[in-house]
Amino acid sequence: MKRSSLVAIAIAACAHRPPPPPPAPADPPASRPAYALAEIRADVESLLAAQADAYWKSWTSGAPLNLSAGDAPRQRLLAPEALALVKEAFAKASGDERRALSHLAAFLVGEALSQATAGPAERRAEAEAQATFSWDGKQVPLRDLLSLLAGEPDAARRAAIEKAHAAAAAPIAPLAEAEASAVAAAARKLGSLSALALAGELRGEAPGTLASLAESVLAATEEPYRDLADDLARRELSLSLPALRSRDWPRLLRLAHEARAFPATRLVEDGAAALAGLGLGPKALPGLAVDAEPRPGKSPRPLMLPLVVPGTVRVSAIPAGGHAEASAFLHELGAGAYYAGVKATAVEFRRLGPASGPETWGRLLAGLASDPAWLAERAGLSNHALGREVRAALAERLHEVRLSAARLLAEVERADPSRAAGADARLLSRALCRPVEVEEARRWPLARDPLLRSAEALRAQLLAAQAEAFLAKRAGTAAWWRSKENGEWLAKVWAEGSRPTAEELSLAMGYAALDPSALAATARARLQAAGQ
Repeated sequence: MKRSSLVAIAIAACAHRPPPPPPAPADPPASRPAYALAEIRADVESLLAAQADAYWKSWTSGAPLNLSAGDAPRQRLLAPEALALVKEAFAKASGDERRALSHLAAFLVGEALSQATAGPAERRAEAEAQATFSWDGKQVPLRDLLSLLAGEPDAARRAAIEKAHAAAAAPIAPLAEAEASAVAAAARKLGSLSALALAGELRGEAPGTLASLAESVLAATEEPYRDLADDLARRELSLSLPALRSRDWPRLLRLAHEARAFPATRLVEDGAAALAGLGLGPKALPGLAVDAEPRPGKSPRPLMLPLVVPGTVRVSAIPAGGHAEASAFLHELGAGAYYAGVKATAVEFRRLGPASGPETWGRLLAGLASDPAWLAERAGLSNHALGREVRAALAERLHEVRLSAARLLAEVERADPSRAAGADARLLSRALCRPVEVEEARRWPLARDPLLRSAEALRAQLLAAQAEAFLAKRAGTAAWWRSKENGEWLAKVWAEGSRPTAEELSLAMGYAALDPSALAATARARLQAAGQ
């Protein structure tokens, strides 16, 4: 199961982070100076730069995370008058200024939600980090479940691992519900009828409209996903798709991916080659830097952080081999290239806006790890090995997008008491194209998503597929990532930052709407290109 969120995006979207210290005593109303819109924007810039710098130092050295440098601007931004001022300005604005202020208001709402739910979020995060389960006479952290399942060849032992993990994870479920309840209470305090209503405001679409998009994803990708998953299960585990269980999926992917296709020694080189082919090397993106130096305490997972936009965008990595590692690095590099290419002047278009923005371009570049032409050129794969890798990568990609759709639908259904019962099992059965019993759904629940962040993941996944098809058409017979003209087009789009919406970008590429048809078509085309 692939990591799908950037810490940098979490910062900009105000996702979970350690709670801030208690606010300083407020000045008496008579002595507090008026908070101007320009000062709010300056504080946002200062806060995001300070947070990114703190995360970078912690991620690359193992030092404790210290967010104190952003305390002063954050406390000013949390003051009720800040949001009131932005909303007042939004009501009077038009054009790009109104669009920018909508991003700013969403950011301030996110900060308020983060502050209000810090306690429950911290308790859940601490419980997840500290919990362990017993296996083979050792205490194993909950987070090691997937790697443990991937390395276990015996089906009965995989079932035992799943059972032991589920028992240890059970006490955390109420904490996740408590966190979702805290989000709902905070939403009401902010004037919304419910968390779902506030989620619709933040995503710019009614929850019902977003649910329709998720439904279309499940419908359009059902056939290719079912065929791919069944083929992989039979080839790698000698199981039919109906007999497959969630505990088997990590093992299936471990077996299906070609280990030799993504050596550690080529990780950074492949990323550089992707950008260079588009004409987006260091001269075009001077602010983008990769730190691939291994050092004590440095996290092995790739991470992109925009410290100053434009100017200083960094990607951290430790070279490692494997499809997941290559895909994750390309993802961070693609998002970093976007930030490095931003030329907008407004802070809202440089630093704020929906998470689907940088995520789209991260997913576009990450898609190279399943591109037949890329795999043939960079990894030297051909014939059976090429087809095998393409099938595995496509199945993994569709698996992820279908789970995003199911997660969104589950959250919408939870708001309806008549549909809430058994929603996870019902939706997982649809998403995975096989029967999922209540017990399996309880052990592999769809994560709570009260603010519908999964909608941004869906938009990014769909827009990335549309962008790939659009760029491939522009490139003609050449690979899309070998076209300098495509690089120029990307640079032009990135320069605007978050000003255009995902829907507007889709229209600009000639699509009638942001929908899953390009994703389904890409799956079919790649299978054909790989000789399947």
